[in-house]
Amino acid sequence: MKASGRMLKRWCLAVGMLTALGAEAEPPPVNSAQGTRLHGSERFETVNIPLSSFEPASSPAGFTCTKSAVMLNGRLVGLQSCSGANPPFWFLEGTDLVGAVFRAPFEGRSVKLAIEEARCHESITGPVSPCTTQNLADGKAFWEYRVTAATEDGQSQPLCPTGSGFALAAPHAWSAGGELLSNSEHFTFACAAKNEGTASLPFFVGGGVVAKCIDWGYPPWATSYPLDVAMEYHQLCTRMATADYCGEGRSNTLDGTPLKFMGPQEAILLNAGNLPATLEGYSLEAVWKVDDCGDVRPVCLGKKRWDSLPLEATCVNRKLLLAPRATRPCEWMNLSAQANATLLVSYSLFIDRSLVTFKDANNHYVTTTSVTVDPTTLEGGGKVSGIHLDLDANGVADVTPFTALRKEGPILSPSLPANIRARMSNFIKPLYRCVDGTGRYLLTDRSTCDGAAGYFLKMINGDRAIEGYVYSAVDVTSAGQRRPLKLWRSLLTPGVFATSTQAPSGFAFVKDLGYLPAVGQLPGRDL
Repeated sequence: MKASGRMLKRWCLAVGMLTALGAEAEPPPVNSAQGTRLHGSERFETVNIPLSSFEPASSPAGFTCTKSAVMLNGRLVGLQSCSGANPPFWFLEGTDLVGAVFRAPFEGRSVKLAIEEARCHESITGPVSPCTTQNLADGKAFWEYRVTAATEDGQSQPLCPTGSGFALAAPHAWSAGGELLSNSEHFTFACAAKNEGTASLPFFVGGGVVAKCIDWGYPPWATSYPLDVAMEYHQLCTRMATADYCGEGRSNTLDGTPLKFMGPQEAILLNAGNLPATLEGYSLEAVWKVDDCGDVRPVCLGKKRWDSLPLEATCVNRKLLLAPRATRPCEWMNLSAQANATLLVSYSLFIDRSLVTFKDANNHYVTTTSVTVDPTTLEGGGKVSGIHLDLDANGVADVTPFTALRKEGPILSPSLPANIRARMSNFIKPLYRCVDGTGRYLLTDRSTCDGAAGYFLKMINGDRAIEGYVYSAVDVTSAGQRRPLKLWRSLLTPGVFATSTQAPSGFAFVKDLGYLPAVGQLPGRDL
């Protein structure tokens, strides 16, 4: 039996016991990518829509009519009953809902949601199934809707500003912390992603993970699973797809990060229950599971995910902090006894790395992603005592007088997949790694090392001396807040530079280098 009530909820958070509920997951689809938003509707992300607010586009003149709407699994159906009319009942679905309006509470007022267009949903996992009566009844096809949103004091705007511009109707409601709430009286619009690639090489961007999880085979309604298990898998999927490690509705990934995932039975077959560190070039990210309270947290994180966690990967509720690395790496876990557990295993092509600034006693600085992380130290928030330089990238901490000073934040990886790099080419630029003969370090946006005397490009394992990529500009209308990265010059020692978001003492500003992407806030349009 599931625990319920506020006191039991607190008890469950305290003990953190895990449970296994019989179910198995399907193999992962080929078009998988993480995202930072549940619904992809940005400003209206947390709006839950009362089905009772349904207003059809028109009603027969001269008759008294009652109207309502229901969710039949993934189908939004409007109902209108007009006494004495012929016919007396109308069942409205798909194109019949064009012009219909819903109203939902929003920021102490309300927002009007109008359906402007309806079409058969274009799934990210395969070809479109025609919206025939049989396909709709069998759950093989869904309608998707282009919706506009208008507040009482504002102009109408697209509900889905990124992705395809269309949204699926999904039953139930969501908390501001990303918790799926069983509620038959509400639904949400889940914005769908758009293929910015080709049919043979798809690249889906934008939208929200609620729609992605529906396309991946984990909808919040009964299919091959009973309803309670289906809802748990949908919650598992959305936490996984947003890399919400703390279960608080805070993403720790970048939109479009390639993802592979699987259920326990598929994972057990990989290596006799032991989880390999890499899978077809993807790195082990996490094992996600439902606990006794119905909450989703990672059972563990892969070591590379621990090592690359940027500054934002911090739980607001300190009681939810992820346990120390020594007891949590997924590579130490064996799933052989969990074939029937409700869990998902995720592998990711991490496109972000943590940029860390180091300092020595002579006021010299090194800013780099080439680090090792002490596996026994939890680096939550700004803590950096367990981070060490590894400038030769051999996996062993360098013997050096430099100690970690600060995590600057995430930076896009120098091994950014080619399709993502091409898609982002107008938004990003490389940072080049330069050194001089005395070991001084310079990170800048010019391959000429800014003409600094004695500095030259330093390549590591053939990476073209590119430390990573930053944003070349910021969209001032974006909800994502990004920190500027700057180049500084020492006023005391000629030829000494620093690259950081904060002014080092005794250094003068040289120039802006770009902007660090904001993990969890990166809008889909940037991809």
